[in-house]
Amino acid sequence: MFCQDCSRWRLFIFLCLSPKRKFVRIANKSSPLSLMTFYFMRKYKIPPPDFCFFCRTQNRLAFWPFGKFHNRQCDLTGEKIISIFPSSARFPVYKNKNWYSDKWEPPFLNYNSSAPFFNQFYELQKKTPHPHQFGRENLNCDYSDDVWKCKNCYLCRSLAECENLSYCYRVIRCRDSYDLLYCYDTEQSYDCVYCFKNQNIKYAFNVRDSFDSAFLYDCRDVSNCFMCWNLRHKKYHILNKPYTKEEYFRKLEQYNLGSWDETQRLSKEFQERIENDAIHKTDFNIKTIRSTGNYLTECKNCQECYFMETSEDCAYMVRGLDNKDCYDGNGIFRGELIYDVCQLTDGFNIKHSNFCTNCREAEYLDFCVDCQYCFGCVGLKKKKYCILNKQYNEEEYFELVEKIRRKMINDGEYGKFFPYKMAYTGYNLSLAGIVFPKTEEQVKKLGGLWEDLENPVSAGVPIYKEVDDIKDVDDDVVNKALICRETGRMFNITGDELAFLRRHSIPLPRYYPDIRTIKRARCLFKMYKDKSNCYFCSKDIDIHNSELFNYKKIVCGDCYLKEVV
Repeated sequence: MFCQDCSRWRLFIFLCLSPKRKFVRIANKSSPLSLMTFYFMRKYKIPPPDFCFFCRTQNRLAFWPFGKFHNRQCDLTGEKIISIFPSSARFPVYKNKNWYSDKWEPPFLNYNSSAPFFNQFYELQKKTPHPHQFGRENLNCDYSDDVWKCKNCYLCRSLAECENLSYCYRVIRCRDSYDLLYCYDTEQSYDCVYCFKNQNIKYAFNVRDSFDSAFLYDCRDVSNCFMCWNLRHKKYHILNKPYTKEEYFRKLEQYNLGSWDETQRLSKEFQERIENDAIHKTDFNIKTIRSTGNYLTECKNCQECYFMETSEDCAYMVRGLDNKDCYDGNGIFRGELIYDVCQLTDGFNIKHSNFCTNCREAEYLDFCVDCQYCFGCVGLKKKKYCILNKQYNEEEYFELVEKIRRKMINDGEYGKFFPYKMAYTGYNLSLAGIVFPKTEEQVKKLGGLWEDLENPVSAGVPIYKEVDDIKDVDDDVVNKALICRETGRMFNITGDELAFLRRHSIPLPRYYPDIRTIKRARCLFKMYKDKSNCYFCSKDIDIHNSELFNYKKIVCGDCYLKEVV
């Protein structure tokens, strides 16, 4: 059967099982549905999905904001705050510390059996306050969102335990760096994607345990290497050719990395080398067992999963860490028995929910904390046996929940994620807008929201004239605006950023920070799978490398170990 949105084959269960492979055969032959998922759905009486994996993921990611930051007031106290929600947001917005306080009580609704559940859920959401930013225990991170236990981070999103970062996204335990995407334990680095445990590297992709290098791809334990790929335990290499220490530094002087034009030329040359000369695995998985998908690290029995670490028995997940028995989720951290959820930390047996922390045994929650046995609730903290935020006793709760489920099944609502109209921001200002870009017309056809950015205005604002070399940039640049070459939007350079760029010989950026992040993310987050043949042995292989990369030498696991490792 076909997906209702995109006409792809959806994940529909056939009647036959394969006991040897432990997969349920489904219509999309490239994506077998694991028996774990099948039994989970049967146990909890979840109907088969009407939409394919990609459309289900798109729906959830529309609820993960990637919007601009607004100056506004807290709707509870009138304090000035900086939030991803504008003053025109359809629900009240409270400053974080006020939202987590006891200064207010959430509104509630009496369940109306004659009205669709999602309509009532939507009305409750409009009345219930949301915190002005997602994340807690931060210091000087006002212009950031979804950051946790961080310090001095500016225009960043999705961080944990980081310090002194700017323009970074999906980063953990990193310090003193700029323009990182999906990096862990990295310091003093710039423009790095999918990098782990590095120091002082720039223009790098898929690099681990390395330092003092630039323009790297698929390298491990290298130092003082420049324009290199597929290296292991090397130092003093340029274009994969070894040099003595003295020769290396003498030759490196021929390159002026502080020049924008020179850096762009080198970047183009390096990309061509990666496409034509580098050897590429079929995926970027490391230490995985019986798993399919891409960007998996230390995962076991994970099927059709992407960007997951240290997880087990999961399927159809995009982004997660330390999970077990989780299915159809995005951004799940320490979850167990999770189904159809976007953004969860420390949860057990949660279904069809969005932004939950430390919740258990619940369904259809929207930004709830420390709750259990709740259904269709918004903005609750430390509650139990609630439906549409109204308190019930235990017997009343289970009786009414069963009644609501039956009504939702009859209405075709049960088993589905929130409708697009409930998204926090416009589709174009969400993670879905990055991974699954659509036109305004397409979004409105889905019932989603669209937000227009303000027109670029530079009248009366001092503009800094572009200078090629960072050595020629004067201190006055921090008092002027730069103009994005793609959007015309203004952006600024801070004093700390200027010092970093000078120290590391990096030219001034030419694009708005969000545009730089989106360009990196669209290449990395492309969930692409196809059939091919190993470049060396011609064996049939499944490839997950993005078609945007245009790689030539994609090889099977055995040939990769032989040629690279």
